[in-house]
Amino acid sequence: MSVSHALWLFALVFTPAGAVIGIVAGRKALQARRLLRRGSVAQGTVTRLERTQIAPGSDSNSTTRSYGTTVYYPVVAWTSADGRTMESRARIARPAGRVRPVGSRVEIRYDPADPAQWTLPTDGIAFWWIFVGMGAVFSMVGLGFLLGALSASA
Repeated sequence: MSVSHALWLFALVFTPAGAVIGIVAGRKALQARRLLRRGSVAQGTVTRLERTQIAPGSDSNSTTRSYGTTVYYPVVAWTSADGRTMESRARIARPAGRVRPVGSRVEIRYDPADPAQWTLPTDGIAFWWIFVGMGAVFSMVGLGFLLGALSASA
């Protein structure tokens, strides 16, 4: 495989992968921000913790030391303003020391039109913006490979 072909291959992998990562994470960040700013507020209760272990390849931002680490997804129950009883798992897992214990009262923000869309204000949006940045870096690297491929074939 020539250098030019390798550059084209890398450009075709990194650029779209970065774009997809950035777009998906950006949508999640904007959705969380919208819920935090305009979502209805409800008091919920942590009903249980779903335990899981970080496995190799299951979490793209984990380090080698994280493999085998046990983390917990809090499952929160609340009642929406229109009387619907809801119970669902948070989207972000945390280590034991950073998760609220079962029975804890938590504030949640949810979309009244779709209460399945909710967030814990303590989750924030920085998590998603990190992935937006990673997507931008991947795309920039891919565009660099593309420029290299174009100059190599000229």
